[in-house]
Amino acid sequence: MNVALIEKSTKGVKLSLYSDSLALMDSESFGDLHTLNFHLQTLAKKHGIEKWLLVVHDSDRNSVDLSIAQDEDSFFVS
Repeated sequence: MNVALIEKSTKGVKLSLYSDSLALMDSESFGDLHTLNFHLQTLAKKHGIEKWLLVVHDSDRNSVDLSIAQDEDSFFVS
């Protein structure tokens, strides 16, 4: 299972994608969640991966949320 680490803060959003062996595949920064969510929905097709573990770290709240995304519609961060 691949891993998507999403780091949220007041400065923006950073996305890091890791393979199932935890090798870094891609990394990007976004100004807002709308742009990130649009990008996330295209990743499943781009990388041909059916299942991702989404790890969302909100540094302002000091919290971490985990979820499993199995299709394009489940790649959504709020």
